[in-house]
Amino acid sequence: MPDTEPAGPSDARPAVSARKLLGNCLAIISVATAVIHFAVSGEHFQEYWLFGVFMLVVAWLQLAWAIGIVLRPSRWLLWGGAVVNAGIIVIYIITRTVGDVIGPTPHDVEPFGFGDGLCTVLEACVVAGCCWLLLSKAADRPVAREHLAGAQAATGAATVVLLSIALVAGGPEMVMSAAASPSTTGTSMNMAASAASAISLPTGSPAGNITMPDADMQMMTGMRMASSAACTALPTAAQERAAVTLVDTSWRDVQKFRSLAAAKAAGYTPITPTGARVVHYLNLRYYLATLEGGPVLNSAEPQSLVYANTPRGAVLAAAMFISPKGRGTPQPGGCLTQWHVHTNLCQSRFGVVVGLVTAAGCPAGSTNKVTPPMIHVWFVPIPGGPTAIDAPDAQVVRAAEQVSSPPNGRA
Repeated sequence: MPDTEPAGPSDARPAVSARKLLGNCLAIISVATAVIHFAVSGEHFQEYWLFGVFMLVVAWLQLAWAIGIVLRPSRWLLWGGAVVNAGIIVIYIITRTVGDVIGPTPHDVEPFGFGDGLCTVLEACVVAGCCWLLLSKAADRPVAREHLAGAQAATGAATVVLLSIALVAGGPEMVMSAAASPSTTGTSMNMAASAASAISLPTGSPAGNITMPDADMQMMTGMRMASSAACTALPTAAQERAAVTLVDTSWRDVQKFRSLAAAKAAGYTPITPTGARVVHYLNLRYYLATLEGGPVLNSAEPQSLVYANTPRGAVLAAAMFISPKGRGTPQPGGCLTQWHVHTNLCQSRFGVVVGLVTAAGCPAGSTNKVTPPMIHVWFVPIPGGPTAIDAPDAQVVRAAEQVSSPPNGRA
C-alpha cells in the first residue's frame, strides 16, 4: 500500500493522503490497547499462565502493528490489523458471555469493567478503520497537512484521557500498604522480618498453618485495611493461642455448611453475583443478631460464608465475620487477625453487591459505599494461611480445588 502524498497547488502547503491521516490515528489507538494489555498481564499470570502469555502476545502484536502502519503501511498490514483485533474482540465477548473455555475455572464468566470495555471499543475502531482503508476509494484523496497534525493531536489527547481513567479505575491489582509514620522503615507492618517469618501455628483447618500477614501481599483494587494505623506488633503467646482457637472452632462449627444446600436451608443467600469464581452468602438473621448486640466473632453463626466455584462444584472457602459500623473490630489474635473493608462496591438498597464502581459510577438502583469491616477465616490453603487478609479470586479457586467437598452445584 504505497503512501503517496498528492502534490497540492503550487500556492498551497503540501497535502497528505487521508490514508496517512487515518493510519496514524489508528496507530495511536493501537498503542493504547497495547498499554492496557501490558498493564493487566501480571494479574492474568496470577490467574493462569496461559492467560498472561496471551495478554503479552496481544500487547506486543498491537504495539508492533502501530509502528508498522506508520513506517511501512501496506494492504497485508491492514488485513492483519483487522483480523487480529476482530479475533481479540470475539474472545472478549465469549469470556463475558459463555465464560473461560480453558484454565482453572472453565465456564467462569469474566466481569465487565471500564478498562477492558474501553480496550474492546478501541480495538473495534482499529477494525473499522482498517476496513475503510481497504475498501474505500476516498482513502487516497488529499487533505491539508495541518489536518494531519490536528487529527493526531485530538486522537492522542482523547486516548490519553480515556487510558488514564482505565488504568486508575480498572488497572492491575494494588500492593497493600498501610499508612506508616515517618520513623518506619518502609514496610506497612514495620516488624522484624525474621521474627514474623518464624511464626507458623498449626491448625485443624485444611487451610494449614497460621502465619503473619505478608506486608507485600497483593490486595484487589478497592480494598484497604479497616484501621488507618499499621498493625506492627508481634502477637503474644496468648494471642497466638486465641488465633488458633478461632480457626479451629470456626472449622468445627461450619463443617455442616460445606453442603451448599445446608447453608441455604439455614438462611444463607448470595449477596454477590452467583456463578462468579467466588460468591459471598449472607445470613440476614445472624447479621441482625450481631446488630442487636450479639457477638461479632460467633463461630457457630458466622454472618457470611464464602464459596469458590470449582470444576466439580462449589467448595466452602471461608467464614467471613462482619462487624457493624461502630461496633469495633475484635482482634483476639492481635495482628494475626486483621480486618479490612471494600471501597469500590456498588450495592443495592438491601446490601446486595451488583458490581464495581466504574468511571461512570454505579448501575441504576445501586450506590457506592464503604462496607462494614470484615475478616476471613479460610478453610482452603491460600497463601498466608487461614487468617490471611484476602486473596485474588483465582487463588481462592485454585486452593479450593485442593480440598475435599461434598457434591454441590455452582454457588
